[in-house]
Amino acid sequence: MIPLNISLNYYKRSDIQEEIIANSKDREVVAKFNENFGKRPDVLRHTNDILELAKQGATSFHASEELWRNPLQLDTSLRKYELDRLRIGWDLVLDIDCGIFEYSREAAYLVIQALKFHNVKSISCKFSGNKGFHIGVPFEAFPDKIRNEETKNLFPEAPKRIAL
Repeated sequence: MIPLNISLNYYKRSDIQEEIIANSKDREVVAKFNENFGKRPDVLRHTNDILELAKQGATSFHASEELWRNPLQLDTSLRKYELDRLRIGWDLVLDIDCGIFEYSREAAYLVIQALKFHNVKSISCKFSGNKGFHIGVPFEAFPDKIRNEETKNLFPEAPKRIAL
């Protein structure tokens, strides 16, 4: 459990707020309150939103890998074709997490080398905070169409195939 004063000190930093807002554009974002998540769907539009949620006890913010025309229109009852109409893209996020840190590090390195071998230019990698790494490829790095199908509509099948 993260003490409120620690999360408030972190989330009141303007550089942190600005990065979270920049990453939240066109995404569904949900706040986590220790072990529980906030309401869905939700978005962050203003830096003040972050501080207000932190004051309510938010300990972290989780953004979708999918990009949406209007994330507030998301609903669990929507069918795939309705989601495809709302979706404007998706980022590839590979979570490399193993019980042994050295294995995770080596696996992440090999995945990045494989992506580079396939001429993927925009690759990010960050330590996940535990025993693994998150490898990211932004939607803009993918072609508009794959086998005559709009790439934006290939979620979640394409990321699953890439991960395999």
